Amino acid sequence: MLNLRFSQETSARNNLIYSLAKNDFKKKFKGSYFGVFWAFANPLITILLYWFVFQVGFRSGITTSGAPFVVWLICGMIPWFYFAEAFANATLSFTEYSFLVKKVVFKISILPIVKIVSSFFIHLFFLLFLFLILIFYGIYPDIYWIQVIYYIAGMIILLIGVSFITSSIVPFFRDMNQIVSIIVQIGFWLTPIVWSLDITPPKYQFLFKLNPFYYIAEGYRDCFLNKMWFWEKPFETLYFWIVAFSLLLVGGLLYKKLKPHFADVL
Repeated sequence: MLNLRFSQETSARNNLIYSLAKNDFKKKFKGSYFGVFWAFANPLITILLYWFVFQVGFRSGITTSGAPFVVWLICGMIPWFYFAEAFANATLSFTEYSFLVKKVVFKISILPIVKIVSSFFIHLFFLLFLFLILIFYGIYPDIYWIQVIYYIAGMIILLIGVSFITSSIVPFFRDMNQIVSIIVQIGFWLTPIVWSLDITPPKYQFLFKLNPFYYIAEGYRDCFLNKMWFWEKPFETLYFWIVAFSLLLVGGLLYKKLKPHFADVL
């Protein structure tokens, strides 16, 4: 009986998250003439811009993996687009939905997750776009591709952890939103997304690997280009999950401590 009730509650919660995420996705482009087109146009333009600058301008050609630079670039940028957008949106989830936060019966802990799921809809489109680009360049599906599910799961857990930290702080310290924007900008250039870690001196490479998103970006490339399983990098895998679950724990504890005061400041 208890298992049945738990299953029903979990199903109801998941349905609510999906429904709110779908509405949130539609709301972003409500009133816009081109609608959801802008959700895909901006990232595509960014990819084309970086491709032009680095491949045409700097004449970056074949990468160390043997793949064309544009393919290598897209494999790193697509997960970053998702992480950056979801992180920024989830940070503001409690302030944006303040009318729900003030409702005693509403389980507000799902709000950051709603934002993460809402951004995931766009990520699915770009994954399909990535698959088509890979096939266009003669890189066909194999068993390694299924591993992307693992890296998506890792990215979502990382997102939940960091967004619970920042979203819990924002109601009391509104400047956190600006800090997150700066972190995202700096994080993009400190992560080997548009540049290769091989160009840095070996003695400094470990510093860049401390960034947990490095594991995700390289993981996508391992899936599609390097043909490498995640367990072939045991130390990097262990480090990532320690960081991800530590952030998840800190985010949960911080949310639990600050939640009673949300209604007072929103």
